[in-house]
Amino acid sequence: MMFRKIIIILIAVGFIACENEPKGNLTISGKIDGLKEGTLFLQKVQDTTLLTLDSLVISGDPSFSFTTTIDEPEVLYLYLNKKDFNDLNDRLDFFAEPGEMTINTTLRRFQNDVKITGSKNQEDLEKFKEFMTKFNTKELSLLKDGLEAQKEADVKKVTEINTQIDNYSKSRMRYILNYAFTNNDKEITPYIVTTETFDANVRFLDTIYQQLTPKIMESKYGKELKELVEKRKAEETETK
Repeated sequence: MMFRKIIIILIAVGFIACENEPKGNLTISGKIDGLKEGTLFLQKVQDTTLLTLDSLVISGDPSFSFTTTIDEPEVLYLYLNKKDFNDLNDRLDFFAEPGEMTINTTLRRFQNDVKITGSKNQEDLEKFKEFMTKFNTKELSLLKDGLEAQKEADVKKVTEINTQIDNYSKSRMRYILNYAFTNNDKEITPYIVTTETFDANVRFLDTIYQQLTPKIMESKYGKELKELVEKRKAEETETK
């Protein structure tokens, strides 16, 4: 009789322990320095719809923690509602992957001060964006010069600047193509292509898709790239 009671107690304790264990394969924790009150949402895009996976009301303590489940590495979002009726700089994106991630930032510069650890995909994406910033900065500078040349009616200078912009655009495409070929086994590659060069020539997009590894082809963003290629091909066929 005593042995039976012990077994029942052990089973009950086991159930309680299971109930208290975090449910999910991804834990995201961190701190938003300066935040006193607000609601933080963990979100994802599914079928073009922004879904809220979890939310947390913050009052006093700027620390937060979310536990969720993802089937594969993918981009998630943290959206901070400060109740100030201003959506600017209140949402940040990050490439999540199963495991433990840490996201620290500040209330004043929610997007710009963010530090993210625990995701190799996020590290690779940050390095890519850092390099792409060089292209974007130069193109913006040339566009500014082009506007000034137009105001001055300097046709020759406008033509020269347009040629430079076109060359930079081609260099940008070549860099992304080379990146895709040398990183065809990373989840971020089709994501980068669908977000950075979605309006590129369909042959460019198809070339990148075809050289992805089978695993990445079947990933979330691999499938999105395939859909984009098929859509663009169909559009080209209709216009012929």
